[in-house]
Amino acid sequence: MASLNSNSASAQPTREWRNPTSVAVGAVVPVMATARLEGYERRYRDLARQLGDIGSIASGSVAERFNRCGKANCACHGDPPRLHGPYWHWTAKVDGKTVNRRLSPREAEFYTDWIGNDHRARLLLSQMKEIAAKATDLILKDQPEQPPTPKAKAEV
Repeated sequence: MASLNSNSASAQPTREWRNPTSVAVGAVVPVMATARLEGYERRYRDLARQLGDIGSIASGSVAERFNRCGKANCACHGDPPRLHGPYWHWTAKVDGKTVNRRLSPREAEFYTDWIGNDHRARLLLSQMKEIAAKATDLILKDQPEQPPTPKAKAEV
């Protein structure tokens, strides 16, 4: 869970999990909730470690295709047809446009692995968001309601 490190001059988000009880002055988090928060923190850090181990990613899909040629006497036009191939194709959206690329069998292996890594990364991020939401709900549930701050009157 990213948080702002108030001690840094640049105030850039850090990767550390901040225990909200140390951030919010006067925060009241029951002991049971603290234990649950620690469990969420462990799970979150484990997911972040897994995310860091994923490797290269790519979007899109890889498909194996078989084709017919234009020669009338070719076996691909016979009964039953013996199609040419397999040919490997990668398809993805790039800058809002669908892009197709023919791949060698080795490139198809790479893209298949990279696309699988992308799916795993998305799943891990989704799980991290769920854990962060649970931690947020737990923290905010036990916080006292603060009155709204008065607005300064605008000078006319």
